[in-house]
Amino acid sequence: MPRIRPLPGFARRPATTVALLFALALSACGGGGGDDTPDGGSGGATPSVSLQALAGDWVQKGCAKAGGQSYKKMLRARVTGANTLDYYEGVFTFGGNDCAGGGRLTGPSKLGTLSFDRSEAGGGLAAHWGLYRTVIGTRHGAVWALRSPPLLCLLGDEIPSIQPTLSAVSASLATVPADNCFVR
Repeated sequence: MPRIRPLPGFARRPATTVALLFALALSACGGGGGDDTPDGGSGGATPSVSLQALAGDWVQKGCAKAGGQSYKKMLRARVTGANTLDYYEGVFTFGGNDCAGGGRLTGPSKLGTLSFDRSEAGGGLAAHWGLYRTVIGTRHGAVWALRSPPLLCLLGDEIPSIQPTLSAVSASLATVPADNCFVR
């Protein structure tokens, strides 16, 4: 029977990166977390429609587990204009499988720019509709939704929007596990 040998030092980093990306992909499709609705039943005050309410660092609520490690995405939104922001993501890596303690941050790296063309708020939800342009030039519709207490959920969209109203965004959020959203 052949013996499995450990990866040489130069191959460990790519293998770890592949494992990390796989864990994050599972997290993005709902694996590794609870099935709470994004608003958590908060019924809190309606968040501001100001772009400044999105600015800053956010950490994924859920924990993606892979082997003896765990991961959380980190999102950074940097406002660059009246209706634009730069979007960065990084990854916190934790030594155990419960995302406890201080994680080691890799990144963040700029993923693209968002240009919002409208915002609306009501019923404990603020939504920002716009265009997401990646660093390689691809374009996608995007909705950034902010619940109270601060819970930021990113929704994919089309151009023109298939979620054109606040109630449509709220209905979409009802299908997104809260663990896929971001907290301060």
